[in-house]
Amino acid sequence: MEYDPLVDLPGGDNFHDVTALFEDAAEALHPGALVLTNGFTLLDAMSSFEIGEPRFDSGLALLDKSKPIFNPLAPLTPEEVCWIIDRSFSCEMEWHSGYTLSQTIYSFLYVHSLKEIDPDLVPGGSPPRLDSLRPPELITVVLRAALLGLLKCCDLSWRELNKGNVYDAEDWQSEKCDVPLSEALPVKYICKVLDKACHWLETSAKVQQPWKAMLMNRLMLRKSLIVLFETQLSQPHSSLLPTMINLSLQLLHPIMTVTPSEPALDSPARLAFDPQFPRVIVSYIPLHVIQLPDQARTWALLEGMLMSLKNVNDLANTTELTTWEVAGHLQLWCPRPHSRFPYVRSITQSAFWDGVLVLNKFALKHVVDQFFRETLNISYDAFTQDIMTRWEGPAPPPLAQIERTMTQILIANIKSLWYNLPRRRRFCAKSLFDWHELFVVFMDVCVRLAPLQDQKKLDHVRRARVAVLMYRLSVIREVVLSGFQLSLYTNEERVFAYWYVVQVLEMHLSCIDQLMPGMSSDSNAYFELSYQLQFLTALQSLSMTVFAITVKKTTFSWRRTRLNFLRRYKWAFMPEYEDIDLQPIGHPSFTKFATACESMQKDKQFSLDSIALAIEALSRLLTSPDGWAGRWSEERKKFVQKLLDVCIDLHRQLPSTEQALTTWDAKTLKWDADVHPWFPIISGFPPAPPR
Repeated sequence: MEYDPLVDLPGGDNFHDVTALFEDAAEALHPGALVLTNGFTLLDAMSSFEIGEPRFDSGLALLDKSKPIFNPLAPLTPEEVCWIIDRSFSCEMEWHSGYTLSQTIYSFLYVHSLKEIDPDLVPGGSPPRLDSLRPPELITVVLRAALLGLLKCCDLSWRELNKGNVYDAEDWQSEKCDVPLSEALPVKYICKVLDKACHWLETSAKVQQPWKAMLMNRLMLRKSLIVLFETQLSQPHSSLLPTMINLSLQLLHPIMTVTPSEPALDSPARLAFDPQFPRVIVSYIPLHVIQLPDQARTWALLEGMLMSLKNVNDLANTTELTTWEVAGHLQLWCPRPHSRFPYVRSITQSAFWDGVLVLNKFALKHVVDQFFRETLNISYDAFTQDIMTRWEGPAPPPLAQIERTMTQILIANIKSLWYNLPRRRRFCAKSLFDWHELFVVFMDVCVRLAPLQDQKKLDHVRRARVAVLMYRLSVIREVVLSGFQLSLYTNEERVFAYWYVVQVLEMHLSCIDQLMPGMSSDSNAYFELSYQLQFLTALQSLSMTVFAITVKKTTFSWRRTRLNFLRRYKWAFMPEYEDIDLQPIGHPSFTKFATACESMQKDKQFSLDSIALAIEALSRLLTSPDGWAGRWSEERKKFVQKLLDVCIDLHRQLPSTEQALTTWDAKTLKWDADVHPWFPIISGFPPAPPR
């Protein structure tokens, strides 16, 4: 009988409902329980799913058996060796970008042929054919030295990445597939091999200029990178680091200007890289073939990494926590090109806290000291003295608990600024409960204090309580706004997010208004609060305008919107909050949102005055004192300028009246994190000219 695809089903149509059978079999299982056979782990179960991750989703691809067999001792010209070394840098930078060693470093076939090209092990009875243009030392001395240097750099980077500051299989890939990375070879030995290769190039007449200088530059660059990575791993605060980074950049720049040409199609150099080779290596995950970046992008990636390490060194010599926060937020909101490598983010966290000391020289109490000095312009000792003098509680004041909790929260908060963005958002959402617990402790302390005898004197304890609340509100703001940067929100969720940001910023601004009076007007703490006051005012004004526009142009399914609200803001309804009598401040309310939407939709007095207010506030910020921004003041001004440009564009292109808004197409609003992480642009219009 002929098969009819419209009628017949594969295997016939005699199916039976087995739902009840499965329900009976699983009756004894609790929610979340898992039954596994012997030898079959949860990892095996997860590996059976094809998750669509482009780095791992290999699909089906057969090995190309038509290529010639790779011969590691095939003679090469100096230009071909130079090209191979350059492409090995491409493999290295792709591994730093998040791909596996199998897809990158291990696709460089010389990695698996170290014994074959060892000059002490090359068979004496069958030397390569003599060719004055292709001396065998180019492989056994020069290329081998570059290869050992590459593997050592990967080994040193792997050790830093394996500290736990960044997450395996999420930020980077640790699987070595039982292929050594020169772990047993000390750095001094590798550097000696590189020096010998440079000496051979310098003294040998077998290699002519310009290749002699080009090859030496690449070997010297590799040596400088090895010393740099080794020093950062063992001495992250070494005073030699700036010199090492500058040396690497000086060696890199001439390499970037002159690139060797592509080898001929029949050149043995092309066989040195086989993107399909990882398929024959034992691996836990299926791997697809990747395309290495072109050489210009490779050098740009390496330059970006070195510049980022220079930035890390500047941070390592900065003792102010607020400056760390400013730098961390800027690299989250508007990262420099090629700057957020997992290696750089791990090094930054190691430089801040190594598990024992803060900044390699301060005890943990330094974190609390800086919080009070930078936020309230007082010392922590003055705060504790105020409590001890006025304490009326039956038990001693919980100063140890306050210090311990603040230390844990603040250190974790700063380290999380160098997480990947989704993990940073999850961390912030979870940390809100810790901030609330700390706020409750401050509330309890305030209740047990005697009133101030001098009413003109500042109440440091109550001001510290306000500062803790202010920090918590800033974390809420970051959780909400990061949703735009991660493209998490639907149209209805965007409306709620902007409304909620307005409410949170109103409370945040109220905290600043309570802290600024009585503070010295020439202190950095005052300047920073003043800066935040203007910045958050602009942010609130712009959010209010975008909310007003989106709520008028959005049709709500209130049932779906409420379900999305409960799912998106589940962090606000954690059962742990029910164990604390004091209700958290600043949590979202769907009822208030619905009321605000109804009121806004009835309001016929629409205008762009709020955007004009934001433009005015941001323009003032460009000439305001820097506060605690320090060396990052110019970068912060660039971010403010970027937000100002968005405001100007919206003010120029959005409808200015209620009547014009009714006919305006809201689909022209586009959220593009590359243009701005939080606010939309108008598609089809040129941006405002930079100033």
